[in-house]
Amino acid sequence: MSIINQTLRELDARRIDAVVLQAPLQPPAPSGGRKPVLWSLAVGILAAAGLAAWVVSRPDGGGLPVPAEPVRPEQVAPVASVEPRLVPEPHLEPAEGASAVEPEAVAIPAVAAPALAPAPSIAAPAPVIPAAPEAKSAVVSIPPPQIHKQIKPASAEEVAEERYRQAVALLQKGRENQARPLLEEAVRGFPEHVAARQTLAALLSEAGNAREAEAVLQAGRVASPDNAWFALSLARLQAARGDTATAAATLQDGLGGQGVHAVYHATLAALRLQLKQHPEAAQHYQQALALQPDPGAWWMGLGLALAAQGKTDAARAAFRRALESGNLSEPLADFVRAKLTE
Repeated sequence: MSIINQTLRELDARRIDAVVLQAPLQPPAPSGGRKPVLWSLAVGILAAAGLAAWVVSRPDGGGLPVPAEPVRPEQVAPVASVEPRLVPEPHLEPAEGASAVEPEAVAIPAVAAPALAPAPSIAAPAPVIPAAPEAKSAVVSIPPPQIHKQIKPASAEEVAEERYRQAVALLQKGRENQARPLLEEAVRGFPEHVAARQTLAALLSEAGNAREAEAVLQAGRVASPDNAWFALSLARLQAARGDTATAAATLQDGLGGQGVHAVYHATLAALRLQLKQHPEAAQHYQQALALQPDPGAWWMGLGLALAAQGKTDAARAAFRRALESGNLSEPLADFVRAKLTE
């Protein structure tokens, strides 16, 4: 189950942010203005103008008749206002022998209005001052944005990822039989899903179905030829069933892929050492130790590969580094000490 725990640590957490859209508020409609009422003021002005015009134009100069009834505002017809002005005298031809008189401007004397009988007092309504029209709001009503939600179908990769997650959750609960169909569905729908394919191969291998596990990894190499993880997992299964040469060839073929690391080189070096290919074994051990210099077992393997080539001093130096690492098991530490005493 270690492969499952390792895969879970590599998963990235995904988060979804909720977007809250707020529609803009509608501004209130401006209230209408009031219609001004100016009857009382207009009645007074028009009555005075009409009286002055009648006095000037009457033929007999008699007194003004007293109206039998008080004049109501609605009975007064509007007339144009009269402004007093100077009227020049008409030009008269002088008689013979008379001196010419320059005409002068004669002002028409103002005629005093006769006294009127007191009319019944009519309370004039108070003038109403029209209110200034309210300024219309300059705020433009913006309609809320239209949101069209479209459900995008999940891609094959997303479906495979979901099936893989479900399978891992079942494996953690010990439900291997329920997890296997989900993993098979994931790799069938999206063959490039590395974690699902590796987990399925490990599950099959632990169940004793090594051949099926190898077939799953072989299909992974076809789907993702540049992925070195498939080559490493397949080579381990091949070596476990005793096919060392095929396992070494599998790793050698995958050296150009992505994901080649120290463990990859160390595994290939151990296979080359078993095949007695000592120069190649020493080369891959050195590449592995350049990337990760801690494992004492790799220093021991390098010492064995160098000793097989007759490079005694270099081999003894590698054996001493193996002991200094402090991570050799007791049987391996005893073996290295024996090599140093030869």
